[in-house]
Amino acid sequence: MDTANSRLTLLLKHKGLTGTELAEQIGTSQPTISAILNGKRNLSRGMIARINDLFPDLNTGWLLTGEGNMLRQSKDDEIEIPEEEDKQTQLIPFYDAETTGGYHGLVSSSDTEAELKGYIQAGGWFGGKETAAIRHVGDSMIEYPNGCILAVREVTERRLLVPGRNYVIETDEYRVTKRVQRGSSPTTIALYSSNEEKYEDGRLIHEPFEIEFEDIRRIFSVLGYIVNQSGEYRLIKP
Repeated sequence: MDTANSRLTLLLKHKGLTGTELAEQIGTSQPTISAILNGKRNLSRGMIARINDLFPDLNTGWLLTGEGNMLRQSKDDEIEIPEEEDKQTQLIPFYDAETTGGYHGLVSSSDTEAELKGYIQAGGWFGGKETAAIRHVGDSMIEYPNGCILAVREVTERRLLVPGRNYVIETDEYRVTKRVQRGSSPTTIALYSSNEEKYEDGRLIHEPFEIEFEDIRRIFSVLGYIVNQSGEYRLIKP
């Protein structure tokens, strides 16, 4: 797959450098570079800036998007790198998948593996804590506009789930955005909607439900959302 990470491998081959040598020259660790070259970690904006400083002839646009030539032919090839104080701002990987608060009980499928579609520059809004961005659709979570982009961070320690906070819950069958509460047993969590609309008989349209921990494939903490209005974010294709 043609990604920024794989293009970095091509760049190193062209420059005659190993991953270890690159790590030494840009002041980072060898395991970090290995993880990037193996596709297990994404290039941050700070890392891109340091690579750009090391290789002044690098076409940063090619590294990020694959478009154009590897080496800079003109200033038009360049994607602007932030000033020093912004270099650690991370590009958020944006995946071609969606989560839903639910349209009257409907949920998003998680049958297919999400593909990386590009990177979003969100101006450091989330402090570099985000690990991914994903589309949100539905009307049961009123704090998130239908069609917005959620910035999320994967939670690896289930015991750290905070009751009352919003999470994206992924199972083998579906992916939903819900407010998490303690379940009726130690092996479950309860998922609530913030939309409290009711039918005429008083029953909630978006009723809470419980899920077994063992059925959960991944959990992401929702850090906030991004809307595509007036250029508030830019998608950079991998």
